[in-house]
Amino acid sequence: MIDLIKLAPQDFAGLSFSCSCGREHSVGIRKLLIESGCLKALPQVVKELSASQVFLLADENTFAAAGEEIAALLSSESFSFHCRIFPGSPTLVPNEATLGSALAAMEPEDDLILAVGSGTLNDTARLLSARTGIPYVIAATAPSMDGFASTVSPLILNGEKITKPAVFPAAIVADPAVLKNAPMEMLTAGFGDIVGKYTALCDWRLARNLHGEYYCPETVALMERAVEKCTQNAVGLKNRDETAVKYVTEALVLSGVAMGLVGNSRPASGAEHHFSHYWEVMYLHEGKEHPLHGNSVAAAAVVSASLYELAEKELPEGFVPPDREKILSALQAAGAPSSPKELGISKELFCESVLHAMEIRERFTILRFLQSRGLLPACAAALTNRFYS
Repeated sequence: MIDLIKLAPQDFAGLSFSCSCGREHSVGIRKLLIESGCLKALPQVVKELSASQVFLLADENTFAAAGEEIAALLSSESFSFHCRIFPGSPTLVPNEATLGSALAAMEPEDDLILAVGSGTLNDTARLLSARTGIPYVIAATAPSMDGFASTVSPLILNGEKITKPAVFPAAIVADPAVLKNAPMEMLTAGFGDIVGKYTALCDWRLARNLHGEYYCPETVALMERAVEKCTQNAVGLKNRDETAVKYVTEALVLSGVAMGLVGNSRPASGAEHHFSHYWEVMYLHEGKEHPLHGNSVAAAAVVSASLYELAEKELPEGFVPPDREKILSALQAAGAPSSPKELGISKELFCESVLHAMEIRERFTILRFLQSRGLLPACAAALTNRFYS
């Protein structure tokens, strides 16, 4: 039996094994590099993927952060490549215009997509890869979200947020020496997305205990270990310490791997993500720019942990809820948002989200647990008073 928590992140590339949960798990990523200076290994990665013409996808910000160096590296090795570089402002979103523009820029000879960036560029490249059959590589420029190793692309189509099935990247190249220079709100977003696993894993355990939902203890242990490494180095992240940035990046990549192992987002997403998505959708409907996903998850993790506290007497005997104070102190140490009010979420929107965020998807979390016991309205009122007094 493989002990997942003893494996280095790069060991997960191409991994296949029988798990104690009774399932066969596998990882479809061929190469994982998360170490200082690994950007220089990109030409070798391209070689190993037998690419003859590379389509490089970036925006002005990510091209300045790493794209220029990557282009120089490809040129020095005489690789054929061409670029589609989006404007750096306004913020790029994964909508019809972005997807169509990227697809239109591709050439028939392209046999590798190389995305330089994070969320939107990664999601765009992933969908292009899924639709064209051309493999893609992500060269990360910010540890801002856990979708690097995912197999789905969250998109905004017709003004609505939807998720499309896609593919694993062929390779992930994440150089902490580059990542530590990302805007601080992107660093805290990645950290917040990881801290949200505390409540996501509790929601999964609650669903197992009450409804017999499939649960993989090996994957849970993997995520718990990755989260602990991040929270123990929270102050370092605030100071842009390279090791702290590396731990967050590893956890973000392993979060995507974990989702791939079990075939759904349970290891990474619970009520805290439902809050984040609900707020984002409401902002989209109003034509407003929403907070970065991970920063919303950070604040929502505190909300979810608070709901567990309010539900304490109703929880199954022996059930260990998430530690709200531990979550709060980790977020504060990293300089990440820790309340919906701090994010700019209005009092009215927050109250509505406690009542309706669970409608984002059919998944049993602390929200549905409280609803099933008729306690959700009282909890919504109590937390609205707590966060907005």
